[in-house]
Amino acid sequence: MDIKSFFSILSGIVFLYAFYPYWKAILRGETKPQKVTWLVWAISDGVILAGMLANSTINGLLVGAVISATITFILALKFGKSGWNRQDKVCLTLSILAILLWVFSGESNIGIALSLLVIVIGMWPTWVSTLENPTHESKKGWAIFLISSFLAMVAITNQTFADVAPPSIFFTLDLSMVYLLFIHPVFKKSR
Repeated sequence: MDIKSFFSILSGIVFLYAFYPYWKAILRGETKPQKVTWLVWAISDGVILAGMLANSTINGLLVGAVISATITFILALKFGKSGWNRQDKVCLTLSILAILLWVFSGESNIGIALSLLVIVIGMWPTWVSTLENPTHESKKGWAIFLISSFLAMVAITNQTFADVAPPSIFFTLDLSMVYLLFIHPVFKKSR
């Protein structure tokens, strides 16, 4: 096993580990996950992983993401914020559209790109919720997600879209959440 494969596997393990405090916080009622975000992520993560496999590449981060997002969505159905608004429906529709466009185009990178775009759009309700009340998200969980996505970036083996884009987007999203949870509240209090 080479060092890049080691970091890829480690990234997936760390990603799964990040969900332990996150799931614990959900079960305790300390975290209220957004249903739509996790549904969109479960679908999109699956499309991205399938696209990576179609391009003969894989990253442990995406394997962990598919498993974790699916379990978290199931928990969000019971413990998350209830109700679906127009934005939720738009995000879900875009997720389904990404899958259909890949199927009809036959190009896996289109599926990866559209699914990554959907993940970013699906993140919107979580960003808004975190800005309104940062206590609805797990600081420890998101910090560990950031470590995992950093390890996935270190594990990039080829400079192809399928290899680089997924961990880069995950890293950017995780970094944004760490900012909103750790740094933004400090600036907010100082005003």
